[in-house]
Amino acid sequence: MDLTGKTALVTGSSRNIGRSTAVRLAEAGADVGVTARSDEEGCAETARLVRDTGSEAAVALADIGDPDAIRSMVDEICDRLGPIDVLVNNATYRPSKPFLDVETRDLDRVLAVNFRGVFQTTQAVVPDMIDRGGGSVVSLIGAMVYLGKHGHAHSYGSKLGIDGQIRQLATELGADGIRVNGVSPGLIDVDRTRTEEWDRIEREVIRSTPLGRLGDVEEVADACCFLASDAASFVTGQVLHVNGGTYPTPTLVPES
Repeated sequence: MDLTGKTALVTGSSRNIGRSTAVRLAEAGADVGVTARSDEEGCAETARLVRDTGSEAAVALADIGDPDAIRSMVDEICDRLGPIDVLVNNATYRPSKPFLDVETRDLDRVLAVNFRGVFQTTQAVVPDMIDRGGGSVVSLIGAMVYLGKHGHAHSYGSKLGIDGQIRQLATELGADGIRVNGVSPGLIDVDRTRTEEWDRIEREVIRSTPLGRLGDVEEVADACCFLASDAASFVTGQVLHVNGGTYPTPTLVPES
């Protein structure tokens, strides 16, 4: 999975899966644009880790729900690192609210970040990809989008729209040498505040995962790097489920 000479942009890369993906792409040889809405300190740490691999890094803060901010972010990264060859759409907004309590402003915000933001960030980088003869777009979705979860009709519903984007854009952009794919992580072991409720959820998810454990951020990052690279040169329009078997064939493992 060699990305030497490539420039990658990873949205939402100040921590967790986004940070790990940025570093993995850098280890494969790519220079990496690091972004988040406001976590300047987290982005700086990700950029440091990218540079530790020998690759270049550039940080640009941006609200992915703001079209003007997207354009400015992409321009800044391109000015500092060059045209973008690999885009990883990782930035997301996952609020929880009962369906009947969701107001128009709630729906507008999740759509702005999770659906429109992915669409418009991809729009912003594709012209350069066409000029350069190709590129790769990888968008993060998430297993719970397919399985369903109480209180997330608006946020997970908006994320599910990315699946449709992937399939449509793969068809439309394939002739230009641009591959469009997705990665859908299951429950991943990231930095979370430990609570009794979270511990219960974790136990239940582990029981329903055939591999019997949580995933690791590096495992998701490896999937993103694979799809970004020429190792996946004949893969487009696909969603790679990195979830230990939870979806699409969940198995409930009896407690011992």
